[in-house]
Amino acid sequence: MSKLSNVLTIAVLLSLTSPTEAEILPPGNRPLPPGHHALIHAKVAVKPGVTIDNATVIIRDGRIQAVTENGQAPESAREWDMTGLTLYAGFIDPYVTEAKSISTTMTQSITGAGATAAGKPGFLGAPGNELDAGTTGPGSGLSTMEPEHDVTEAFSPKPDSYETLRAQGFTAAVLTPSNGIIRGQSALISLGQGSPNLLVIKPKLFQHIVFDTKASKPGEFPKSLMGVISAIRQTLSDAKHYNDTWEYYKANAGTFKRPAYNKSLDILQTVLKNGQPVIIEPGSVLMVDKAIRLAGEFGIKPVIVATGHEWRRPDLVKANATRFIVPINLPKAPKMPTDADWERVSLDQLRAWDWAPENPVLLQKNGLEIALTTHGIKDKKSFRENLAKVIDRGLSKHDALAALTTTPARLTGAADQLGTVEAGKLANLVVVEGDYFDPKAKLKGVWIEGSW
Repeated sequence: MSKLSNVLTIAVLLSLTSPTEAEILPPGNRPLPPGHHALIHAKVAVKPGVTIDNATVIIRDGRIQAVTENGQAPESAREWDMTGLTLYAGFIDPYVTEAKSISTTMTQSITGAGATAAGKPGFLGAPGNELDAGTTGPGSGLSTMEPEHDVTEAFSPKPDSYETLRAQGFTAAVLTPSNGIIRGQSALISLGQGSPNLLVIKPKLFQHIVFDTKASKPGEFPKSLMGVISAIRQTLSDAKHYNDTWEYYKANAGTFKRPAYNKSLDILQTVLKNGQPVIIEPGSVLMVDKAIRLAGEFGIKPVIVATGHEWRRPDLVKANATRFIVPINLPKAPKMPTDADWERVSLDQLRAWDWAPENPVLLQKNGLEIALTTHGIKDKKSFRENLAKVIDRGLSKHDALAALTTTPARLTGAADQLGTVEAGKLANLVVVEGDYFDPKAKLKGVWIEGSW
């Protein structure tokens, strides 16, 4: 056998015996950097209530391979000395959107002057008086009803798009649509850098409904809170009727007129028939109760975005027993020129400032599952400071960690991938000099799917 044949034979044998976990790139692509790491001498918060001192975390090809106490680093792994550092599972923000928080606590105008349906026959208004929804293709007659919208269709983040979230320890998030009333479908995304194809973890995750009275176009229905709720109820009722009509048509196609196709009503079947979860942002504590009762009419078990005012009616919150996504955008007390000026501040405002950091505590103590979000916080750098205030008012660090990791992981159906520092999970980690819940402790950075 020639020397060339021997070389080829050895090369084939090596290829057959080499690990297969690494990604094989097509010709012309640069090789990926080594994906084998050993994080040694770390304090690891494996999950809420479980901590390992002097731990070794082995990462291979974007996943956690092992977490052991006093473990040895494999010879092929690059070692990272984590002495004095604490590792947490990467945090998950369950509600990231460009839209501002809404409020439905103010009195709404219900005159409806000039407001008509935007083109849907039989919805509101007289034939020939409908306005066009302004969208191409078949769909809802109201421009604010766009359940078919998918956030991944325009998802193309820049390298620094989510830097402010990463700086607070977040490694994954639910990217949420920002326009309309029935706004469409969100996606669970990685907050790493790279191709959008690689960053989407779970597409079409939630359907989103927001009681937004300012979402409609000028002259378009609805303009009031009553109108918003009416439009949501009518759209969901239309979706049920749409399904019944199509089911009857399929069974009697030879004798029954073919129904019209409506993309908006068709996509809502994933909610009404297939159980796609729905997140509702109601804007006030009274509307929390209304949102849950409205969802119950259609067999929907919603997740509610907390309003910050649940402390006003804890009886309603406790009775509904649902899951909450809780913003901690705490209001700041204004700087008054003199002490006498404080006398002009209403008691209600003072109560709102005082209760704001305790609102998540009230929800949790009422036995409700909460997941924390940065939603509504203008300066994301204040997230840890706000969280510390919430902890000072009674939320335990155990529950705070759960609200950032295991709870949103379950909420998004990604508990098999995210939420804990365990073998088989994605290597998403937060690295802190000390205790994350001390705002003065330096956050060194994050690992996202094995990349620092």
